[in-house]
Amino acid sequence: MRRALEEAWQQAVDLVLPQQCVGCAAPAAALCRDCAEDLRVLCRRPFWAHHAAEALPVIGTAGAHGDGIEVLPVLSAARYDGLVAEAMVAFKDHERVKLASALGPALGRAVHQAAAALLAPEERCLLVCPPDSLSARLRRGRVPLRELLSAADLPERVEPAFGVVGRPARAQAASLKPGSAQKARSARSRRTEAAQLSLAPAGRRMLPGAQVLLVDDVLTTGSTLKHLYETVTEAGAEVRGGIVLAAAPR
Repeated sequence: MRRALEEAWQQAVDLVLPQQCVGCAAPAAALCRDCAEDLRVLCRRPFWAHHAAEALPVIGTAGAHGDGIEVLPVLSAARYDGLVAEAMVAFKDHERVKLASALGPALGRAVHQAAAALLAPEERCLLVCPPDSLSARLRRGRVPLRELLSAADLPERVEPAFGVVGRPARAQAASLKPGSAQKARSARSRRTEAAQLSLAPAGRRMLPGAQVLLVDDVLTTGSTLKHLYETVTEAGAEVRGGIVLAAAPR
């Protein structure tokens, strides 16, 4: 019902305010044909992005003598710049919901590749996402990452587990204060928010003993994935790696 209402609202907006391609501004509902092809090309080769994210959790040692460190492996569908960044911002914050049909499959390809690389054959796992803040949910009225996963072609052995991690009431209230919007906050305050995660009742049921892949939209320092990793592992799950739609250049 909600999806039908959202689609009807979007169609009404398109009639009153004709939209432009987010890439080149040509008349289009989301992307023109050329920009859609450009976006597909930019997302066609997922890559390992964890080496440049300094805040990711350390999960072991590396090197012949054990003198190095191994951080959580994270696969990114694309780089967060140019057309990819423009499409993601338009999708998340400017109600260009039709872009899910272009961005979702890119995320799905990364999930397929990560599952093949990080899981044993036929091994099943849960996909766990960080929860949006209350202010973000109220501002958008939707959960963009959930929409992207719904539009993705996921492997049958990979199951999205929504709602297993939440935020304490105090953190939710803090997100409603003036100046708490994403663009207005410092990197330090965003790291603080990322640390304010808690296990939800569904997580207590589903996570103990589960194999998990973490999923987020953008990788910058890796702080959000680090705190998500800590929350999920404390619940008794084994985190095998992470997947993001895009990694910011570092």
